[in-house]
Amino acid sequence: MTLHSILWLLFSPSQLIIACAVVGILLLHIGRLRAGGILTIVGGLFLIAFGVLPTSQYLAQPLEARFPAAALPPDLTGIVLLTGAERSDASEAVGQPQVGMSGGRYLTTLRLATQYPHAQIVLTGEPLRQPGKGSLQTETAVGLKILAQAGISPSRVTLEERSRDTCDNALNTYRLVQPKVGERWAVVTSALHMPRAVACFRATGWGTVLPQPADYWSMPGGWDLGSFRFVDNLAAFDAAAYEWVALAYYRAIGRTTDLLPAP
Repeated sequence: MTLHSILWLLFSPSQLIIACAVVGILLLHIGRLRAGGILTIVGGLFLIAFGVLPTSQYLAQPLEARFPAAALPPDLTGIVLLTGAERSDASEAVGQPQVGMSGGRYLTTLRLATQYPHAQIVLTGEPLRQPGKGSLQTETAVGLKILAQAGISPSRVTLEERSRDTCDNALNTYRLVQPKVGERWAVVTSALHMPRAVACFRATGWGTVLPQPADYWSMPGGWDLGSFRFVDNLAAFDAAAYEWVALAYYRAIGRTTDLLPAP
């Protein structure tokens, strides 16, 4: 896990909101009424807005709608699958590959692999083997196992094992496959993550890639009873906020050329 991932885990918006409310209550308890009241009210309002109510959908929806699934040509050169959906520790613990909420990336990849049986598959992520980790304790190892168990021939799968983040995925894959003019490559990742992925792929000079998004968080068409789930709403808030912050950060440090790439 990278340093920025650890920092986000500790200081994600949902963590800060809950901390604000808890600290406010504690301050009220010890008699700091003004500061405690302000923090409690602010934390409570944000918990209602982004926990009780599915407001996070309005943060996620513009990102997820940015790149709908691209029309695919009769022939597809390859499929680039970005890791990140895998639960490596759980996979090692039970001895079978496990995926989390982004597991739809594999469904999309397998559908494309069936539709285009001659397309090469590039699995891009961290090293397959790492010191002190078991055979299923890396994302790449889990992903490779999923593809193999689904009947994908190992000869079709190319591993890119040097990436720590999305722009690494794009640059290292570009250097690995050296795409030629006229080739058509599909990129598979979560819909929420697709704008950042496309920005990174374009920054490599790859040219046109064909987005194939999966794992939609937002639910167009209004709210229902299932929309009012506190934990799910906070998780969606964190995920959407992370993508907006990451887009701005990558652009600020020059890793991408577009703040929000257009289709």
